[in-house]
Amino acid sequence: MKDALIIDGELTVAVAAEQQARLRAFLERGTAADVDLSGVTELDTAGLQLLLVARREAAQRGITLTFHNPSRAVHDVFVMAHLDLDGAPR
Repeated sequence: MKDALIIDGELTVAVAAEQQARLRAFLERGTAADVDLSGVTELDTAGLQLLLVARREAAQRGITLTFHNPSRAVHDVFVMAHLDLDGAPR
C-alpha cells in the first residue's frame, strides 16, 4: 500500500528546507509513495527543483514517487518548464 503525503500552501524558496525535510522523512517510510499537490497555492523554481530532486532520490532508493492532483499553480509551473507531472520533458 502506498503512503500519501499532502503538500499544501506555498512550495517556494521560503519553505523549501522545511518541505525537503518532510519529503525525505516521508520517503524513508516505504517503497511507494503518493504526493498530493492539490493544496499547493504557489510554486516557484525552488519548489519545482525540490519536487524533481525528491523524485530522483526516490528512484535511486527504488521508491516509486508519484505526484497527484496538481493545483493550478503546480500545473502552470510544470507547463512553463515544459515538464510532465512525472518530470519528463514535454
